[in-house]
Amino acid sequence: MIIRSGLIKNHDTVDFGEFSKHWRDVHGPLARIVPRMRAYSQNHIKTTLASGEQFGFHRVDGISQLRFDTVADMAAGMDSPEQHACIVDIQGFLSDVTILIQEEGKLNQIGRAAPNGVKLMYLLRGNDAALTQLLDALPNVLSATGGSFRLNRIIDRDFRVDSTVPAGNQMVDGVLEVFLAGDATGENFNKTAAIESAPGIDVIGAYEVNEYVVLPLQEATTT
Repeated sequence: MIIRSGLIKNHDTVDFGEFSKHWRDVHGPLARIVPRMRAYSQNHIKTTLASGEQFGFHRVDGISQLRFDTVADMAAGMDSPEQHACIVDIQGFLSDVTILIQEEGKLNQIGRAAPNGVKLMYLLRGNDAALTQLLDALPNVLSATGGSFRLNRIIDRDFRVDSTVPAGNQMVDGVLEVFLAGDATGENFNKTAAIESAPGIDVIGAYEVNEYVVLPLQEATTT
C-alpha cells in the first residue's frame, strides 16, 4: 500500500479552529472522491512535540494520509478532475504543502493492550541503517504500557501538489506512527523514547494528532 501524505501549513492569519473546520468539512468531502484512492485520513495537530524550524522546515498544522494500491494508481488519481478541485481549494486555504510518498510499513503490536486513542507522528531523517536501529529499540520503550508502531519509508520525492503551491524541502526519510495504550501520554512517550537522540536520526517534526477518518479502507477493485 502506498501512502501519499501532505504536510500542510495553515495561513498565519487564519485561526487554527477555522482552518481545521475547513479541512474537515470542506476539503475532506472534495478529497474523499479522488479516483483509485483506498482510504483517506486527516491528522489534525493537537500538540507539537518537536518542530522542524531548526532544519528550515515549515510549520506543520496537519498531516494527510491518502492510501493507494500503487504509485501508478496514485498518479492516476492525482491527474483527475476531482484532484483538480482539491488543488483549487488548497490554493485558497493552505500556505505550504510538502508531499511525502511512502510505502506503508508493517504495524508492530507490543503487548495486548488496546489503543487509548493517542496517536503520535514523527517525521524522521536518517539512512536505512539508522531507521532500522530505531525500529529495533521501540518495542522496549512500549513494553511497559503496550501499543503499536509503524514506519512508512519515503520511496519517491518527485511529487508536488501543484507548481502554484509552496512546498518545503524534501528532507524526510520516514514517517513513524505510534499508537499508545494504557495510561501512556504523548509527552511521556516522547520523553522516554528520546528519538531525537537516536544515532543517525534527526526529528524534523513530532506531533500528537487527532485522526479523522474521512474514507475508511475500501475493498480493492479488480479490472
